[in-house]
Amino acid sequence: MERFNLCYGCMMPLEEGNEICPECGYHVNAPHLPSYLAPGSMLNDRYIVGKLKSYNGESANYIAFDTITETKVVIKEYMPDSLCTREKDSAVIKVNSNYVAQYKTFLSEFVELNKVLSKMRTLNHVNAAIDMFGDNNTAYVVFDYIDGVTLGEYLKMNAGELSWEEVKKLFPPIFTTLSLVHNAGLVHRGLSPENIIVTDKGELKLTGFCIADARTANTELVPEIYSGYAAPEQYNSSNWQGTWTDVYGISAILYRILTGVVPIDAMSRLSNDNLIEPAKINPNIPRNVSKVIMNGMHMSGEMRIQTVTELVTQLFEQPEYGSARLSSSSTQTIAIPKQYTERHDDSVKRKSPPSRHGLFILVISIILCIGMLFLVMLIISLDDTSDGSSANTGPAAISGTESSFSELEATTTVSSLLPMTEQTLPQPETTSGNLMVYVMNDLTGKNYDVISKSDNYSNLTFKAEFEYNDEFKKGTIFSQSIPKNDTYEDGAEILVKVSLGPKYIEIPEYLSLSKKDYFAKLNELGIKYEEKEMETSDTLEGYVANTSKEPGEKLDVEAGETLIVYVAKNPPKTEETTVQTEFDPFAEFTETYATQEPDVIVTFFD
Repeated sequence: MERFNLCYGCMMPLEEGNEICPECGYHVNAPHLPSYLAPGSMLNDRYIVGKLKSYNGESANYIAFDTITETKVVIKEYMPDSLCTREKDSAVIKVNSNYVAQYKTFLSEFVELNKVLSKMRTLNHVNAAIDMFGDNNTAYVVFDYIDGVTLGEYLKMNAGELSWEEVKKLFPPIFTTLSLVHNAGLVHRGLSPENIIVTDKGELKLTGFCIADARTANTELVPEIYSGYAAPEQYNSSNWQGTWTDVYGISAILYRILTGVVPIDAMSRLSNDNLIEPAKINPNIPRNVSKVIMNGMHMSGEMRIQTVTELVTQLFEQPEYGSARLSSSSTQTIAIPKQYTERHDDSVKRKSPPSRHGLFILVISIILCIGMLFLVMLIISLDDTSDGSSANTGPAAISGTESSFSELEATTTVSSLLPMTEQTLPQPETTSGNLMVYVMNDLTGKNYDVISKSDNYSNLTFKAEFEYNDEFKKGTIFSQSIPKNDTYEDGAEILVKVSLGPKYIEIPEYLSLSKKDYFAKLNELGIKYEEKEMETSDTLEGYVANTSKEPGEKLDVEAGETLIVYVAKNPPKTEETTVQTEFDPFAEFTETYATQEPDVIVTFFD
């Protein structure tokens, strides 16, 4: 260890005497959370631990340095903070005596999950485990360090969204990898832009695997649920989860990438499902792709597309409009018309000559067309000789260009034939002077921020009034001054009423939630709260012990009523005891594999 003078923030060499790393700005005396390993700790006589990168209810991730291969790695430590603790300046995990059974059960699941991941080293697009070992009364897994950025950061660097053409080039390897992961019996449950890394080579890598209870609400672990990307079944531990759960997640990621908008979270959709179809936000998204994404995000797990293979099949099929339509069932693919083979039948090949009656109709049609053409030319010549006062009534006044009569006719005909439910853009109808006249769409139930900023409605000036409304989710439009199907001119002002959410909000459940997670839930619901400390030994310190109103009761938000949240403060302990799990999950699984470098031996678990 003495051979390496490293920055614990980025694990790059640090010159002697430097206190601040020139690469990442990390200070050598930077404080660290006492519940987690101190930077500079040594694990398995091989790995130097750096700073804490992230943590959730299951584990903690550290940047680290492998002293044998002299490379950066990531180490994941099994650390369910609702079941165990770590004293300051100590590396050993102390398990709460009331949760020994749960700790051991989840430890076994953690080890089994990462054993399966260790066998996926041949997959280029998943960050597989490269080493596993037990120490400090817990388990550790080692992963390669990936140079790159998260997909979320990548999107920020690319105007917030990607085109479907870009997605088609970038995502197929992830689809294939996720399908293989499912075949191995694993479900990710945490698919989001934060758990997909875009490498320096422009490739995607899947990371962030966790055990099921860490990604499901109402379990004994503090859940890590990605709002907008988690499937509805993850919010209730009694619901079945499976490959369809990840189909929801990857579909939500596609929604975010193609529209630039994070989907409405599943919990909100349960009460008011007003998720806008992707193509209505971004008209450049192919219609069949938009509909498949919506089917992949169906609220019912049974009605949803079931597998990634099926999702990919539907995404990349080319619908034949007019003869084949996308099925409304999420578990069906696009209907493809039968391809009939050529029949060698003279009766089919031979065509009978047209009848005299048919020839007569054809001649009459030609004469009528010539007459109509002559009439149009006469009208145009008369218009050219008229004064300037009537110039603005011609077709050119509609678009400001020299439009032909046929172009105008085509525009108005197509618009008038479209049913209102199919019109995603305001439709031009008639003209008034030099202004285009549009037909108003129904904005009720749509998100105000999305609609008011959309290029589709740039011909409107929005004014908003915000009111409490029990029927519509916060941020959605529930009234508009220009009714549906009425006409309006370019630049018209529209007054919309936007919901502030219900006047009375139900207090959410707080059991097994840290104050951070519970406060985030309250903020999302728009509930004002006040934090107070409560001394108790019945609840883990830093977790919610009680509230001034019971979960399920209503809070008067309009009146400004405040919820008091009591956060547990544990009394001083009179005697400290370390509860050993007496369980070694590694004893029967240790097996040796050689890495690409023959002189380096790495321990894996079969």
